[in-house]
Amino acid sequence: MTSIKTILITTSLTLIGFVAVAHGGEDHGEKKEESKPTGKSWFTVNSVSDNFEVVLRYEPFEAGEHAEMKLFVSDYETNRAIDNARIEITCIEDGDLKFKVTQHEPGIYHVEATFPENKEYSLVANISGFGKADLMILESVDVGKKIMLDDEHSHDQSSWFNWKAMLLLFVGLVAGAVITRLIGRNKVMSQKTFSVMIVLLTISIPVGSYETVFAHGGEDHDEQKEKPTRGNMAVDEAEILKETQFLFDIRTALTGFSDFQNALKLYGKIMPVTNGEAKIIAPQNASIVSINIGIGEKVSKGQILAVIAQNFDAAEQIQLATASSEAVAAYEAAQKELQRLKSIDDIVAKKDLIEAEIQYKTALKNKKIYDNLSGNYARGKVLSVKSPISGVVDNFNLAIGQQIAQGEKLFSVYNTKTLKVEAQIFDKDMHQLHHPDLIEISKDVKFFVECIQEEKHYSESAHLIAFGNVVNPVNQSSQVILELDNSQGLFKPGQFANVYVTAKSDENLLVVPTSAISDLNGKPVVFTHNAPELFKVNFVQLGQGNTNETIILKGLKEKERIVVNGTYQVKSIYLNQ
Repeated sequence: MTSIKTILITTSLTLIGFVAVAHGGEDHGEKKEESKPTGKSWFTVNSVSDNFEVVLRYEPFEAGEHAEMKLFVSDYETNRAIDNARIEITCIEDGDLKFKVTQHEPGIYHVEATFPENKEYSLVANISGFGKADLMILESVDVGKKIMLDDEHSHDQSSWFNWKAMLLLFVGLVAGAVITRLIGRNKVMSQKTFSVMIVLLTISIPVGSYETVFAHGGEDHDEQKEKPTRGNMAVDEAEILKETQFLFDIRTALTGFSDFQNALKLYGKIMPVTNGEAKIIAPQNASIVSINIGIGEKVSKGQILAVIAQNFDAAEQIQLATASSEAVAAYEAAQKELQRLKSIDDIVAKKDLIEAEIQYKTALKNKKIYDNLSGNYARGKVLSVKSPISGVVDNFNLAIGQQIAQGEKLFSVYNTKTLKVEAQIFDKDMHQLHHPDLIEISKDVKFFVECIQEEKHYSESAHLIAFGNVVNPVNQSSQVILELDNSQGLFKPGQFANVYVTAKSDENLLVVPTSAISDLNGKPVVFTHNAPELFKVNFVQLGQGNTNETIILKGLKEKERIVVNGTYQVKSIYLNQ
């Protein structure tokens, strides 16, 4: 009986020890924050100012080792990679420490140095580039620090638990043996103690499994709720490394208030401006001798496009032959007369000799003219066709030797650097433009032209030229004439276009570029750049907008950095992260 009691008591104390270990680690007060494994093989130090955004990345290294670190430098407002920046780095703790900085790619620089001690250092980077300059402080560059990976962290926790379990098991065995020996001397006490031990044994058996109970450790019973996370990030955030941002050309812009909002949407057609189109026609019946330009070629004003030779009918050809023969006969007669007078120049009057020379020169000139006409182009007069304006040659169908008729179109030349837009506006919308005060319209109204025939929609600002003076009797609309800068060649004459009119509003509204707006599950979102390598998704409420700008009613604040280029890439990374 004593042996059985000994076994039960010892087992009870041992199980109690296990329960204590399983529930151990729970902290019902303030929880001390510990460094968690990140799963990365490098450390990152960030620094942000009004001019630059700097990221220093390095792998663990020891004092005395040659350290190679990467420095990423971008513009704070636009996130543009700073190319060919002038960078000088110094150390606050050690002024003699030397750093070598070399550019690897635009915005990516390699920093080399050898640190003398294993400790934290603070670096100061003097950066100048992109028309800006600033001092950036990079704190807590920890030399000698090791990275704890996830599997190492789990192994450490498991080892700690095994050590504690073995210690408590040993203590339980010793305590059970001592208690058994003590209660064995008193039978009454032995029976009571035996009953107590049975109860303790019953309530000490853990209900859940070992893993479940251990997971309960570290629980904080405060009512504070933590934000849902995904790894080391919140569920509404996405981590994008700097080199990936540069690769996808992810650009940002600051949000701001504007007093402009969308007012009207008009429909129009793009046309050449006055003197922006030239049609070259044949001046007379002729044949093409040469073509000096190609389709789509840029030409300047006065440049020769082609050479044509005039065609003559039978009567004109006979007349030309007769005139040519007369010119030859006149030349031969003048030549003989001049030679005769020169042979007797001692008795000939000077006046007669001079007249003979003049007649000879005139006859020679006429003969040369008809000789040229009787050569390669004996059938007609040679003409050069020149471009009256500078521009681009449109499509044509001509060939050397082709016969052309008088008045036939030969070439079309377009100057598309500036185009005209003819839009239709109805009387009910005219009051929004304060017609007919053109000066006030130029101040208070903006016009944007969007091409609607291309797969990618292009938009460009335009300025008002005039209102049409005639009303269309069919739909009672009048024309609005705009002028469009097309130096980038995005628009072509003949295209249909949407014209967006933005008018001044009475209040300032938060406006963002339309390219910054994306959607998640059918809801509009805007991505903000909250940290050098961290982007956040923001659900927003949209107001009026066009292809250039959109009003944000809720979801954003002023001077937040929003993604305006590379939105699709940021969204894809967020959804797949």
